[in-house]
Amino acid sequence: MSTTTDKNDQKHSSAVYAAAGIGDLAVEQLKKIPALAEQLRTKAGQLREQGPSLRAQATEKAAELTGKVDVERIRTVLVTNAQKAAEKATALYGDLVARGERVVDTDAPATVVESEIVEPAAQAVADPEAPVTPKPTAKPAAARKPKAAPEK
Repeated sequence: MSTTTDKNDQKHSSAVYAAAGIGDLAVEQLKKIPALAEQLRTKAGQLREQGPSLRAQATEKAAELTGKVDVERIRTVLVTNAQKAAEKATALYGDLVARGERVVDTDAPATVVESEIVEPAAQAVADPEAPVTPKPTAKPAAARKPKAAPEK
């Protein structure tokens, strides 16, 4: 009987797979930074030109909205969005575990799992009367169970 064990026969926790999935996803996202930086430079230039008019509009809107804040509505929206965020976090964790399993088990980069984190609080601030509709995300990949260690 050999004393060495095959890497694929080792039992890994889902946290190990999630960490590997995060690393793989980070590398993938870092590759997108140069194009995003150029887009942001262009947008920043446009916003500098529009700055004075946007500032005036913001001041007018703030004066208009003073006294129209519904604290209970805001609290309800925040609680609802926090619950949705928790559900999305759980689904994202499952996606990362599945991605990490593929990376660890195959020693190759995982295929892209499109998970999108939506900031519903920003939507609620933009239009507090609008129903909160999260952006669609990819279906979470079914998480495989780690392979059981061979019996001795």
